Amino acid sequence: MTASNVESNLLASLDAVRERSGTVVVTCRYRCATGSEFGGEWRGVPVGPLLDGAPPDTTHLRVESADGYRAHVAVREALDAVVATERLDGPADGLPRLVGPRFDSSQAVRDLAALAPVALPPDADPVPGTVGGDGSEPGGE
Repeated sequence: MTASNVESNLLASLDAVRERSGTVVVTCRYRCATGSEFGGEWRGVPVGPLLDGAPPDTTHLRVESADGYRAHVAVREALDAVVATERLDGPADGLPRLVGPRFDSSQAVRDLAALAPVALPPDADPVPGTVGGDGSEPGGE
């Protein structure tokens, strides 16, 4: 079975991975499309161990927020990211949140609802946006 056929949410194993691997702290800064900047220091569960159960053909993580926003993060960029469950230097709004030093602000998804392994073709160019509108799946725009 390919990752593209798997509808699994890696967040289901968040507590088990936290027990096994602990938590880490990451500091990230991002520039939004508007030019404004945000960033902070977050503590959370490392993404690398969450991928242990992902299919071997996984190329990206499909990241979805509670309000339907969707982004894709290449696995190689997500390995040093965390699913943040605490913010150490500011308000804790928008948690859990995917944050990592190797991706842009559109991929730092807040109010994380799903983190699913997917296998995208090499020529896929998933555009962040609302569910079903990113063009990375059949039926998308």
